Amino acid sequence: MKVAEEAGQSELSLDAIATLETQAKDPSIFYLNIKYNLKNIDVFEAAGMPNTFEQIGNSFLKTVAKLFLAVVGSKNIDINDIDLNIPDISIDREIIKSFKIKRIFLQYNKEVDEHSDYLANFVFVNTLELSRKVTVPKIGEVETLFLSYRKSRNTCLYKCLQFEILEDNIIDILKPNTNVKLKPSLSIASLPDVSDIKLDGVVEMQIGLKLPF
Repeated sequence: MKVAEEAGQSELSLDAIATLETQAKDPSIFYLNIKYNLKNIDVFEAAGMPNTFEQIGNSFLKTVAKLFLAVVGSKNIDINDIDLNIPDISIDREIIKSFKIKRIFLQYNKEVDEHSDYLANFVFVNTLELSRKVTVPKIGEVETLFLSYRKSRNTCLYKCLQFEILEDNIIDILKPNTNVKLKPSLSIASLPDVSDIKLDGVVEMQIGLKLPF
């Protein structure tokens, strides 16, 4: 855990839960599992967390939350490409061997849900997906789906959005102070019943750490 905190340049905050595990195929690599919570997401406020891994998780949550600002009517919504802002981070590639987003989860802020007599839900969302362009050897540039939500797969009575993560190791896109262009696709069935869209979120990450001894 000391190696993990040094790799993240700071201790984890009280809003993060971390565990370590290893796998028999390479006992020199430990996997740091981080579950990071963010309440009442303000998509315009800069992240203030000192730990590198939490800053990255914060960027993912806010990028997804921004899409809900585009909800304007019952149609397929034409949204411009959206930036995933990679913070000013310093990743030691000799220690950090992989970075995976394992889970992204959104729900209405608890106070918003209570004040709406618990009518706040995501039944208005048909699909929400994010893709990005990658270069494939001998083929060229193609679009690959990064994450996906489909109404037909909702398992929480539409009180939450839980995304299927379709990319594996994304360490190659984590370059400090860069913007990763993502192409969103959002389809809604109607306007939301509750227009005060304030969200709480959870992102779970797994970081592969090569022990320096």
